[in-house]
Amino acid sequence: MDAILFNSIYELSDVEVGEHFYWTVAGFQVHGQVLINSWIVIALILLLAVLTARDLKPIPEEGGQNFIEYVLEFIRDIAKTQIGPEEYLNWVPFIGTMFLFIFVS
Repeated sequence: MDAILFNSIYELSDVEVGEHFYWTVAGFQVHGQVLINSWIVIALILLLAVLTARDLKPIPEEGGQNFIEYVLEFIRDIAKTQIGPEEYLNWVPFIGTMFLFIFVS
């Protein structure tokens, strides 16, 4: 098992600039670098969410909860000004997900 893991890590480090590697998963060809980057971004967003949502307070002082609330209000206000005050709440989860994924990438 260790030899297989070592060989796959060695293959990742052997990729040169401008070169791409692809995996075949269930008959589909997957771009390896994009898949790895996507999973790293997802892990970072989940880690940030878990760390900041552990000890929620009605009135946040300093720290992660205050920052996350600021980011969420920013996303909500952008959606409200661009979509309109009637329908923006339906779009906030989708726009927020796209914004955070692209911003963290």
